[in-house]
Amino acid sequence: MPGARARPLPGGGIMLEVGGRRIALDPRTEVRADVVFVSHAHSDHLPRAAWEAEVLATEETVRLAEARGVRLRRTRDGGKGLSLVPTGHVLGAAGLLVDGAVYYTGDISGRPREFMPGPERVGCGTLILESTYGRPEYRFPPNGELLDGLARFLAEQYNEGRPALLMGYPLGKSQVLQHAVRGWRPLVSFESVEVYSRIYRSFGVDLPEPDLLVRRPEELLDLRGPAVVVAPSNYRERLLRVADRLGAGAAWFSGWALKFRLPGAIGFAMSDHADHAELLEFARSTGAEEAVTHHGFSEDLARSLRGLGIRARPLSEEMGLEDFGVRGEVRTFAGAGRRRGRRRGALRAASRSGQVG
Repeated sequence: MPGARARPLPGGGIMLEVGGRRIALDPRTEVRADVVFVSHAHSDHLPRAAWEAEVLATEETVRLAEARGVRLRRTRDGGKGLSLVPTGHVLGAAGLLVDGAVYYTGDISGRPREFMPGPERVGCGTLILESTYGRPEYRFPPNGELLDGLARFLAEQYNEGRPALLMGYPLGKSQVLQHAVRGWRPLVSFESVEVYSRIYRSFGVDLPEPDLLVRRPEELLDLRGPAVVVAPSNYRERLLRVADRLGAGAAWFSGWALKFRLPGAIGFAMSDHADHAELLEFARSTGAEEAVTHHGFSEDLARSLRGLGIRARPLSEEMGLEDFGVRGEVRTFAGAGRRRGRRRGALRAASRSGQVG
C-alpha cells in the first residue's frame, strides 16, 4: 500500500503509519498514536500496565486482560476503515484489517481446535504476519493424531490407577485441553487456569467444571487413584517433582515439543499458533503482494514467502512496506533456541515471554 510504513516499538509491538494515521499494534508501553490495537490477551501482546488511552480490542480480550491484572479501556469504534478479523488463536483473538489493504494478524492459528475455529480468511495487499513457528521443520501433526495420542495416554494412566498431569499454557491451551478431556473424571484444575476458564464459560464455551480446584502443585500430593489434572505449564518443574512422587504420568502440550524435550514428560506438539505450512497457506490465501514477518523465525519465514512470489522481509527498524530488501534476522527466543546445549534455558525464556503456545 503506497505510503505505508512500519517499525518495531521499544519493548515490543509495531507502529504502523498508513492513510495519515499512526496505529500502534500490540504495544507493550504507552505510545502516542491515533489508534491503539490489542490483538489478544497473552502477556507478550498486552500493555505492561493499565492505560489511560482507549484501545481497540474485542470484549473477550478486555475481560481476559483484566483477569491478568491489565485494565483496558475499550473503544467500540477505532475509526473508519478498521476491521477486526478473528484469528482463532485464543478466545477473542483478532487481527486488524486497515482500509481493506493492510492486515496485521497478531498471533494466528492454522486450524480449528475443539471449540476454537480456524482463522477467518481475509484479502489484503500487505500482510504483517507473525512467524513464531516460521521454519519448515515446524509442522504439527493432524488434530486427530494428537487426540488419539492423548486418549491412549489417559487410558494408560487410568489402567495403572494413577493421575495424569496435562501441562499447557494457562490461557488458551488449558481451555482446549479441558474441552478435549471433558469425558474423563475426576477432573482437577488450577485456580490460575480457572480464572480464564470462567471467562470462556461466560462467553458460551462449554467447558467442564472441575471436581477439584487447587492453587499449588504440592496440593496434588493428596490425590489418590486416577484423575485428569489440567495444570499451567509455568509450574512445570514443581509439577514434575510432584508427578515423580505420585508415580503419575505427565504430558506437556506445546508446539515447541517438536524440537524440545522435557525430561519426565511426554511431549504433544499441540499449538495455538499456525505451523510453517499453515502460515504459508494463509499468506497465499490473502492474495498479498508483500509481507512483513515478525515475532519469531522472521527471516526464515520471509524467505519461504519469497519462494511463493510474495515480496517479503523481516521487520526492521524503519521501513516502507513497499520498499523491500533483505536485512539481518531479527533475533528472538526461537533464534537463540537453535544452539545446542541451551534448550532448557531457551524453553524458560519462551515461557516468560508467553511464546509457549
